[in-house]
Amino acid sequence: MQKIRQYFFIILLAMATVLLGYNYYYRPFEEKTKQATDNLDSEKLSDELINSPEYVLSQLSTQEKVAQMIASPVIVESYFAQSPQDASQEAVLSDIKTGFYTLFGTEISSLQAQQVVLDLRKNKMIAKLRPHVAVDHEGGSVQRLSGEGFTKLDSWQKLCALETVDRQATLKQSANELRKVNIDIVLAPVLDVGKNAVLKDRVCSTDSYAIVADRSMEYVTTFSNVGILPVIKHFPGIGQTKKDLHKAFDFVSVLENDIKLYKYILDQNEKIGVMTAHVGVTSQDKDIPCSVSPYCVSELNTAYPDILVFTDALEMTAAAYDVSNPNVPKSLVRVSKEAILSGNTVLIYGPSVTQADLSEIVTELVKEYELNPEFKTFVDKSVIKIINYKSI
Repeated sequence: MQKIRQYFFIILLAMATVLLGYNYYYRPFEEKTKQATDNLDSEKLSDELINSPEYVLSQLSTQEKVAQMIASPVIVESYFAQSPQDASQEAVLSDIKTGFYTLFGTEISSLQAQQVVLDLRKNKMIAKLRPHVAVDHEGGSVQRLSGEGFTKLDSWQKLCALETVDRQATLKQSANELRKVNIDIVLAPVLDVGKNAVLKDRVCSTDSYAIVADRSMEYVTTFSNVGILPVIKHFPGIGQTKKDLHKAFDFVSVLENDIKLYKYILDQNEKIGVMTAHVGVTSQDKDIPCSVSPYCVSELNTAYPDILVFTDALEMTAAAYDVSNPNVPKSLVRVSKEAILSGNTVLIYGPSVTQADLSEIVTELVKEYELNPEFKTFVDKSVIKIINYKSI
């Protein structure tokens, strides 16, 4: 019995030796193993490629790239002029598919906002690039979402003067209300400082940069915490302007504290937006609006390359100012081109800009993209930033 076990063990050992030798010299499973490994590496590479901003960009047509930079105005009253179903088809889904939408209206309710945003979100180019919805939300006279279901905010100046506990509770409640109806972006807070007859109570403080810094950081943090992108404005500071930029061009002397205020907020917030103003700056070129000045906008992009830079509404009179011919404003198409070449990421248009206007703008920007390599580079860089923002 002992010998049988020994013989059996010897046979097993011999068979193992033969198999190991065969595998060593001929490697019968090597090719299949290599193929399986290659397939896994290929799948991993494919996932990384497909999810990269550059790949997403390559899947867009020229028109889609340009449109991704545009914030179309949506007038909520017009949207609900008919039945909600008809309105959604006629006023939204047939429009150009743009990367952003801005809601306009008076005392919009939560039910209205929810319906509009739901339909707008369907109007996407590709799955990774659903449109993001923005709204003015300063408080007081500049608060679109102030109807039933929303907290009606005091003016920014009054909000800044509230006791800390009351102010923080109000902002938190308001932020949660906007998040509930899927708002992505708030065009606020206002960082301008000064006793301003045009801005009035839209400024937090007429003289204290410390108060503006504290209250603005509080606002930015509160809305960021619920996933809403705040857009601080109006860079580089229009607290000293004497004219309404909607109606006339003006220039200002930007103070050192104005720049420090933006730096204070931007240094502590990676995911944030900045709105550029249509105001000339005496220390740069007082005859060119900052929003269409490569020098002015490049300051932001150089120091903070990942932030989204929004223009103020481009149909404003100040944006179209042309020092070479002050009595003849530049066309909206020309202003839009200059805004892109200056380094803005998102072009905002107000409620007076029609779908026909936007169609013409997109058509002309597409032509410029295909003819002008510099313009193409600026568009591609901006769309990459937008893709990165939307991927977070």
